[in-house]
Amino acid sequence: MIHINIILDWLGQRQPYFQYAKELFKKAEDKKVEIFISTMSFISTEYILSKQIGKEQAKQALAAIRTITRVCQSGEKEIDLSLVSKMKDFEDSFQYYNALNNSADVIITRNPKDFQGSAIPVMNAEEYIKMKSSMP
Repeated sequence: MIHINIILDWLGQRQPYFQYAKELFKKAEDKKVEIFISTMSFISTEYILSKQIGKEQAKQALAAIRTITRVCQSGEKEIDLSLVSKMKDFEDSFQYYNALNNSADVIITRNPKDFQGSAIPVMNAEEYIKMKSSMP
């Protein structure tokens, strides 16, 4: 599962993170990896992008992302767990429980320290791409 900051790194071409975010989405497009994105990330990305590039272009960007990603199923359980979580940030907690409850193999974020104690491996996009590249 990827965190919103990876989506924004790719779409916003934010340096120095853009290259690995781009490679991650290319692997998804080539069906070499499966990317999960939470509903919250889709909504937050639309909000941020619409302020930067306009609503129509933001929706077009999200529609393109949607063709190569899967949306995590979430609801009451993830909200309830996030509300009682010891994690400092509610959004990170929600992302974590989405990943956990959707059987994600890894959480990819620019801020792995925000997910300390995770039962799922947490890494940044560069680490993930390098790990995938080293696998046969």
